[in-house]
Amino acid sequence: MIQDPLSALIVDDEEEARDILERQLMRLGGIDIVGKAANVDEALELIIKSDPDIVFLDIQMPEKDGFELIKELNKFNLKTTIIFITAHNEFAINAVKVAAFDYLLKPVVFDELKEAVFRFRCDMQRESDDSKIEKLLETIGNRGKICFNTRTGYIYISPKDIVYCQADVNYTDIHFGQDRKEVVTVNIGKVEEMLPSNFFRISRSHLINTDYLVKADRKTKTCELYNNGETIAIPASKKQIRELEMLIH
Repeated sequence: MIQDPLSALIVDDEEEARDILERQLMRLGGIDIVGKAANVDEALELIIKSDPDIVFLDIQMPEKDGFELIKELNKFNLKTTIIFITAHNEFAINAVKVAAFDYLLKPVVFDELKEAVFRFRCDMQRESDDSKIEKLLETIGNRGKICFNTRTGYIYISPKDIVYCQADVNYTDIHFGQDRKEVVTVNIGKVEEMLPSNFFRISRSHLINTDYLVKADRKTKTCELYNNGETIAIPASKKQIRELEMLIH
């Protein structure tokens, strides 16, 4: 039996990524591309105009990310099926898993794209997406907190409360100032991936929250952080101090 073509919208801030996904969908066949959007505002206009069956939605975009589009769709009671496209971002992946949305990792693998579209065709019921949206909004509403595994269980931590992180072999000490810390069972590289962009790797062993940064000294190779009356000196490399200066300015 010949199946009716699906209509699809591609949302990604990178033109090359949009074009690559479009070519993959054309290769798959049975899909009409009704538009390509570079940001959330463009995507919302196209969804209102064309009412696509599927939106392939990049999560990491400047200004407004993919989750912001979900909020807009919910606000206007617009229904469409979302298949998220994401790089290796721990929070984003966990959020869409919790809400039972489908997702694809970048770079998108053709066979995985094929499977995702097949799953959609097997269950073309948009009504079921309402509960998914509610669950996703609830999850990203708590996006200020990240779940880390500890030696005895797990802990939820708000990034804004973290002053700095220090490597401890395969573990990481997360410091909150005033001699408060938590030990999480992931290495500092993984912690860096999970934290937002205001965190900067100032050395191999230290990751600082730049919101607490008050001074960087190339001569002493230190960065000073200030929190609740406490000044904390963190060792840093000259190279990273220069990179931090360029980033901030």
